[in-house]
Amino acid sequence: MKPESNRYRSSAVIASAPLFCAGMAMAQHSVDFQVQTLWEGGYNADIVVVADQGGSELDGWQLSWTGSPEVLYAWRCIPSQDGERTVLDNEWYNETIQPGNSVTLGYTGVGSWPPAPGDVRLNGELVEVRIEGVVIEPGEPGMGCMGDLTGDMMVNGEDLTFMLARWGQPDQLADMNQSGSVDGADVTLLLSKWGMCEGHGDGHGGGDDDPGDGDGGGDDDPGDGDGGGDDHGDDHGGGDGDPCSGEFVDITCWGNFHGSNNNSHDYELVGGRTAITTEAMLAYNDLRAFIGLPGRSIEQVGQWAFDESLTNNSTAWGNDLLGVGLYYAMQGAKVGWISDDAYDPQILADIQRTARTVQNEAQMRGLVMDMVREFGHPGFADFLEDNGKVDTFINTLKMEPHYGGWMHGRTHGFRSIEGVAINHDINHLTVLSWDQMQPFMNDTFDWPQWPALDVSDSGVIEYFQSMVTLGNPVGQNM
Repeated sequence: MKPESNRYRSSAVIASAPLFCAGMAMAQHSVDFQVQTLWEGGYNADIVVVADQGGSELDGWQLSWTGSPEVLYAWRCIPSQDGERTVLDNEWYNETIQPGNSVTLGYTGVGSWPPAPGDVRLNGELVEVRIEGVVIEPGEPGMGCMGDLTGDMMVNGEDLTFMLARWGQPDQLADMNQSGSVDGADVTLLLSKWGMCEGHGDGHGGGDDDPGDGDGGGDDDPGDGDGGGDDHGDDHGGGDGDPCSGEFVDITCWGNFHGSNNNSHDYELVGGRTAITTEAMLAYNDLRAFIGLPGRSIEQVGQWAFDESLTNNSTAWGNDLLGVGLYYAMQGAKVGWISDDAYDPQILADIQRTARTVQNEAQMRGLVMDMVREFGHPGFADFLEDNGKVDTFINTLKMEPHYGGWMHGRTHGFRSIEGVAINHDINHLTVLSWDQMQPFMNDTFDWPQWPALDVSDSGVIEYFQSMVTLGNPVGQNM
């Protein structure tokens, strides 16, 4: 069917060190891990990266650490793995951080909260690490602090002795600024932290019972580079005003490509249209489960799209695999449930319009499921109802393909479909006219996607079914 030398200083020198360096306290970069949403086995969190108030502008940055957190997904940055180090590189739109300013990154972590990051560095420099605003020693939340090399909750002569015993060596711990060897700059950095470690109150690492209530860090706008998100998360899974946290992640957390459409921005979603979120992945894998296929990840769907030349670029950049994968999973879940012999383009307009615009919830659900029974693969409606998956299916039907600009920014593929259209044209099946009465439209200007109208119905349904099976876009699939 269709991720050298070993010098040692005397105790007399050590004891006098704070006296000649008392006024040399220096600022430094810092990062603050702030939980947003917790669930069994994982969580969403922000990382607020603050540039050294007394330093130079960061024009391009890279944050890295060893140990946890293990990053499953990340947004507002480009994640990678370098051996045992997790690496987050800047995106083009947040590559510059002025002294004292910050950018806020987001990620989905694997495991429990709080994380235990070790050897945390920004552009190679060791940084001050905080969990929910509380300073920690990298690698061990609640123990020690920056400069406490011996783990006794104090930065004192013992730590300086430890450092001087490793003078000139590339010691991982004592080389605090990661210059390649322990030197005077490391001594200056250590002395700037002299005294008792601060801020180790009870339970600092676990967050409170309501991590989104505003006392866990950040302001109300995590998208503006200074700690915050705007107020548009409530309607599409963002949670507490942040579209990059909550139960489902918004596709715009992996990039925005606005400019050519209405309904690209959240504030332009009208007529019941909603944002594209990772809830679509649930609907997608529900459909795969129904036809007897195992679940697939967002990245696997994204890689398939690149392999099949369904994208603007031949190579994935940044978060492309995530955004492209979510986009095509959403499209497959929207259309792939329709049986070959029942398919007609108008079905998609009718069922999307019904899901979006019928105000009575019970009536809307009944009408939608009646259409699923009439036009869907036999047994699919019962499968959704028996397994409690109706809401996820309907929520995916409501999602607007133009949202975030991914339809044109990254999935405007040029693969030929039956020699009369390109796959981008066919993607417009689920884009409706402004009144939501007709499919294959460009709802900014209300004209049809003309080449798509010349593709056979069987060619269209096979194309969308290929997204579900990860098969041949111009072959036979479900």
